[in-house]
Amino acid sequence: MALLIILGSLAILLLVIGLLLNIGVKKDNDGQGHVTYPKGYWLVRGIALGILLGVPLGIVLGIATGNIGLGIALGPAMGLALGSAIGSVLERKHKENLRPLTEEEKRAQRILVVFTISLLVLGVTALFTMFYLFGMM
Repeated sequence: MALLIILGSLAILLLVIGLLLNIGVKKDNDGQGHVTYPKGYWLVRGIALGILLGVPLGIVLGIATGNIGLGIALGPAMGLALGSAIGSVLERKHKENLRPLTEEEKRAQRILVVFTISLLVLGVTALFTMFYLFGMM
């Protein structure tokens, strides 16, 4: 039964990936002219999609193996790897529609990276502090 659930989940995942790789760029006839995207746009979208698909897959694998914690831990990691592959394929598919980042976009990207890392460090620190304080009780 567990093997059937895993194989069904993988089949659905492969079907969704196949459909998403056929997504095209906006056509020129919609009044916008030639549409360009900043470099890395498709990679980020692929990673987001991969994590979105990886988390439920990890939970299904965790339930099937009887170790839900392992499934929750491995799901985002599998999704990140899968999303990177999807994103790089989409980047290559749309390479004629990519443009270099502007200075404003580079600045915003640096600020976002610093903010995200700071938030991650703060969250991990708060989590370990809570575990430490609850462990003392």
